[in-house]
Amino acid sequence: MDLHSGSPWETLTLTTLSASRHLLPDLLAEARALAEQGTEGKTVVYTAWGVEWRPFGKPRRRREMGSVVLAEGVAERVERDLKGFLGRGKWYAERGELGA
Repeated sequence: MDLHSGSPWETLTLTTLSASRHLLPDLLAEARALAEQGTEGKTVVYTAWGVEWRPFGKPRRRREMGSVVLAEGVAERVERDLKGFLGRGKWYAERGELGA
């Protein structure tokens, strides 16, 4: 995908002849659902690969904060920072609209 315009580099066109036009969209929806099952409830880690981001390794299960060993207070600061970031979605969305 072109990161500047958001348009794909390649396009795939599927053409079929059928009396049942719903079959192809249904088939694609089922394939997507099956593919998403492999990452459901897991975290996908991405790495930069040239001008694009690609998955790095296999999706990983969520880890409990209590199982992470950090210096005193670090886990709480990270968690507080993440919650603050996630709570500012509107602010980031408004900034994105300015550049559009």
